[in-house]
Amino acid sequence: MSENYKIIDADAHMLETLDMWDKYVEPPYKDRAPKVVGHWQRTLVDYGPGEVFPEGNYPTKRFEGTTFEVKGKYGHAYDSWWSIDSRLKDMDKEGYQIQVCFATNGLLPAMYPMKDPKLPAALARAYNNWCHDYCSPSSQRVQWAAILSLADVKEAVLELRRAVTDLGATTIMLRAEPIYVKVWHDPVLFPLWEEAERLDVSISFHTTGGSPLSHAGDRFLSGPKPLMALDHAAAFPMENMLAMGNFIFAGLLDKHPNLRLSFLEGNAGWVPFWLSRMDDHADGRQRDFMGSDTVDLKPSDYYRRQCFVAADADEGGLKFVIEATGDDNIIFNSDYPHPDAAFPGVLDEFLEQPIPEESKRKILWDNSLRLYGDRINK
Repeated sequence: MSENYKIIDADAHMLETLDMWDKYVEPPYKDRAPKVVGHWQRTLVDYGPGEVFPEGNYPTKRFEGTTFEVKGKYGHAYDSWWSIDSRLKDMDKEGYQIQVCFATNGLLPAMYPMKDPKLPAALARAYNNWCHDYCSPSSQRVQWAAILSLADVKEAVLELRRAVTDLGATTIMLRAEPIYVKVWHDPVLFPLWEEAERLDVSISFHTTGGSPLSHAGDRFLSGPKPLMALDHAAAFPMENMLAMGNFIFAGLLDKHPNLRLSFLEGNAGWVPFWLSRMDDHADGRQRDFMGSDTVDLKPSDYYRRQCFVAADADEGGLKFVIEATGDDNIIFNSDYPHPDAAFPGVLDEFLEQPIPEESKRKILWDNSLRLYGDRINK
């Protein structure tokens, strides 16, 4: 059935090679880069003690006792250590023309605060260079999101420009939870939003697990496995909601009317509730909280103009999201090749959704073209 559709997988993932930092970090920083000392089923990696992690960092411990079986799920891709050829083979099998890939372990410089801002900047450059080389043999079918370190915003702006104009990044990936600042409207970040708008490149917000940054649900991280599941269920949509609201209520989308934002891997079911509640606080019964301040449009109008949300293929209630908020701002994502992705057959699950054919076509292709712009269809 997939042959009847053109498909952009708008949120898949890299599983980076274990030697990425060793090979790609520039010589002045190579000895300071984190050292991989282990991995969990060829996905998450552990780091030994060093400058970045004085006591080491062992995120794989969180997965002890879970029942994921990555090798059995991904077969040849696992055996090849996630090679570009294996990815293209799976894309052909699933029916995707294009896949946009976001960091897994490569997100490190964007999620762990470091004292010397030059080090995370060097790690971000290393990751972006690795992405460029990994994707190059794919004839632009596999595209990628650049990582930035916000420890030095001037350096981040330079790397945004380099990654997009010189390396061909399709979008910029940031965690939904701010790092080094408390809010996304901190003036120190204004040059970043200006440059993204000038270059006509989108900003993609994507929460992850295992970060030291405070996030919705982190109170449960030290609990038993059912509470780890609760942290995961809560953090992704809730942090997306807060990031979207921050950009709207702080006036950033008034100031940057051509800046496009996406909010990924948190489902789409929260959108009708959140737009309705934000509208009520900006232009309804709860308007008094705004005082004498205001925003030019209703939050739901900013959403329709500038925001996109990724829907899981198997999420319940997608039909009602479309009925409540329309189908122009939803994109398709697979989460491939993460352990919890709906693979294989994720597209079949999406096509079984009780939504109109026109909505399926928009979600699978048209909306991602609007989000990522000309870069996605080079």
